[in-house]
Amino acid sequence: MNKAIEAVADATRSVDDVGRARLAQLPAYVGLAERSARWCTSARWSRRLKGVRLLAILGAGHNTVPPLLDDPRSEVRSAAAAWASNHPSEQVVTKLILMLSDESLACRLAAQNTLIRLGRYAVPAIISHLTEAVPAALATVLLVASRVHDSALTGPALRHRNHSDPAVRSAVAQVIASAGGTAGVQELEKYLTDPADKVRATAAAGLGALGHWPSSPLLADRLGDRSWEARRAAALALDQLGSPGQLYLQRALLSTDRFAQDMAQQVLNRARSVQSKPALPTSRSSTITGRITE
Repeated sequence: MNKAIEAVADATRSVDDVGRARLAQLPAYVGLAERSARWCTSARWSRRLKGVRLLAILGAGHNTVPPLLDDPRSEVRSAAAAWASNHPSEQVVTKLILMLSDESLACRLAAQNTLIRLGRYAVPAIISHLTEAVPAALATVLLVASRVHDSALTGPALRHRNHSDPAVRSAVAQVIASAGGTAGVQELEKYLTDPADKVRATAAAGLGALGHWPSSPLLADRLGDRSWEARRAAALALDQLGSPGQLYLQRALLSTDRFAQDMAQQVLNRARSVQSKPALPTSRSSTITGRITE
């Protein structure tokens, strides 16, 4: 049995969709898929787990695995969530969104990873769940949205820009930055003066990631922020913005604000150390060639 599993698994990994469809017609494949499906209904959780994992390898289980997203055992739920990365459907994606609040960390992480891998297939379900009332759950959905990198998520995320929970506002800032473009730049700039340290730091990092150099003066104002995290994020963002941002870092060296001066110095020193690192030889032969030339 183990040899049959290994043979079918190896064959499944090495073929394209057309080849996989042909493989699915082979008696050995059909028999293994049927046995795996039976295991998924076993009273023993270890067999259910084995069944889900085999169906994931086989690319089967469209009717068998989805119910196991609600399995009593977290190990089985996690495996079912991983299986779902190659089987997107409205029902499955909705279940994955709900699993973001699962009591098991392994399940939550598996659901997050699968939703991120599904990308645009997960966008409608993510948008529909951005009405979540529980702040922790809403923040989690927004953080997943920020990893999907889809501009369609920016508008729905912005509805929560003034949320009372700083974790939600920080997650909104991440969605804005990840979507690209300039649609939410003004909101990120407003977040630079947010009462929460984490939100200010996230907004600064987002502006740097977007490469929005007109925000340089506002970022420079954050170099003296009371929060080390926000100061560092602002300085790194200025460094990312190239010449306009680095000019403000240079000016900060003359500031009377010791926080701003110190952070600017740290980032500029870091940039210089990276630039001054000697290039390593690409191979032993190139080193030898260099010596002969000398």
